[in-house]
Amino acid sequence: MRLVLMQFGKDITATQDEKYSFVIDVASGQIEFSEILAWIQKRATGK
Repeated sequence: MRLVLMQFGKDITATQDEKYSFVIDVASGQIEFSEILAWIQKRATGK
């Protein structure tokens, strides 16, 4: 995901713990697509 964002001049601004929790939640199916999208939109920043 990060590589794709970087191709468009963006990156994720989050702590390592936040990123880890996000990946675990996605992998375990604990969050829905709309929540994934909101998380990325909130943390994607332009370079």
